[in-house]
Amino acid sequence: MKLKAALFCACIPMLLLAQNTRVDTLRSLILDGGKNNYVMIFAHRGDWRNAPAENSLLAYQRCIDEGIDGIEIDLQMTHDGNLVVMHDETLDRTTTGKGKVCDYTLEELKKLYLLSPIGVVTRQRIPTFEEVLEFAKGRILIQVDKWTKFKDLIIRIASEHGCLSQIVLRSSLSSAQFKERFGVLPPEVIYIPVLVCKGSGDSEKLSDFIEHFKIPIASFSFENDHFEILNEIPKLKSKGYRIWLNSLWAKFNGGHDDELAMTDKELSYLWLLKTGADIIFSDNPIELSNYLQTLNKRNLK
Repeated sequence: MKLKAALFCACIPMLLLAQNTRVDTLRSLILDGGKNNYVMIFAHRGDWRNAPAENSLLAYQRCIDEGIDGIEIDLQMTHDGNLVVMHDETLDRTTTGKGKVCDYTLEELKKLYLLSPIGVVTRQRIPTFEEVLEFAKGRILIQVDKWTKFKDLIIRIASEHGCLSQIVLRSSLSSAQFKERFGVLPPEVIYIPVLVCKGSGDSEKLSDFIEHFKIPIASFSFENDHFEILNEIPKLKSKGYRIWLNSLWAKFNGGHDDELAMTDKELSYLWLLKTGADIIFSDNPIELSNYLQTLNKRNLK
């Protein structure tokens, strides 16, 4: 009996660990104030470089398979009130359809196919927000873009699917603007304010975010890498902040982007890391992950 009791007690930590989903781990990381050396990656529209089409289920599956921490999705509303995952307001660039998403019913949109980045017709269909939630449930964080028009609906649907704790929202609104438009978000939702740096007025905006948004994450977007506000990043990190930087396009990071990383990772990804990034929003998440692994920046302690 003593042996059985000892074995049972030894198994309790393992049982508790098994109850935690990957999302629980990711939430702990993103909210840990940068205590862990692990650098998180969010994939812009999924891993579209290695999947048939952007914002497709296969693009998200690639991210899950490769251990990426978050996907970014874009939302549009159909004529009959359903949220679908689509970046553009029109169908022309990314699907076999033409015209505005809002002029089609969901049934009509489901007859279309997604296009590859060079316009080749794929086998992929336009996913709904609900389909993405069920697909990603418990497996990855979901940063929802183009959310401001649909905030209440997003929260209701995510809650119904048990995915509210996976939702990440971002905006550059001041605290007063945010409160006036959206009030208070559910505590499960991770909201990250974005400082779009202009070179003047940046300190005031950052102070507003720090004072009024009690989230240990700060996001910076900047065309010029000499903006003085970037000197505040080490101070924020010392106070327990994780820093979100973009590697998407030059206008978001002073030129230290994914394209540059194809020829010079030190001037791109390493520069972002040295500047303070421990969350990176990327158009090439797998390449970034592979590089970070060489620096031991993707090892969970």
